[in-house]
Amino acid sequence: MAKYNPLLWVGLLLAIASCERPAPPVTDSAGQASYNLTAYLQQQKEALEAEKPMVLKSVETQGKDAELVETSEVDWEDELTVFEQADLNRPSLQEYYTKQQQTLSDGSVQVEYSKLEDAEPQVHYLRLVLTPNGKLKELTATLQDQNIIYYSHRKIALTTNPKTGSIASYRVDGVQKMIFGDSLHYSVKANL
Repeated sequence: MAKYNPLLWVGLLLAIASCERPAPPVTDSAGQASYNLTAYLQQQKEALEAEKPMVLKSVETQGKDAELVETSEVDWEDELTVFEQADLNRPSLQEYYTKQQQTLSDGSVQVEYSKLEDAEPQVHYLRLVLTPNGKLKELTATLQDQNIIYYSHRKIALTTNPKTGSIASYRVDGVQKMIFGDSLHYSVKANL
């Protein structure tokens, strides 16, 4: 029986680490859900897969020189997944955030979501700038995942073409660490 004890502990730790709380939709004072980022990104993935635009991409990891690539062969599903994680238009998140909204001088609307002090959601901060007609103009977010085995902290940003509403550029700066490993700092920048 004693030889199974370490396996039992590892299994228990993995089970605890994989637990997540479900999340309610974030709504504004009028009861409308927040901007549907997932729907926007899905539409963008389909358009980018069809158009295959040239992308200038820079990837930099800690201690290494930046690697610069220009290509039209991009896995958009994989590339934009991190931005879908910032979507607060999902069940059970409203109680974890404060929301501030203001109209900017150009008529755009800036909406900021900040996590409450005691809350532990993955999205710690989200700022959306929407055009006067409700299209995404800019996104900035801070994401953090942490459990007893893994830690990840990412700052993400995305801008769109003001005329078309299509993605123009994006950036991910992050650090990740496994409990028994070193931290890895990385940065990914892309311009379409």
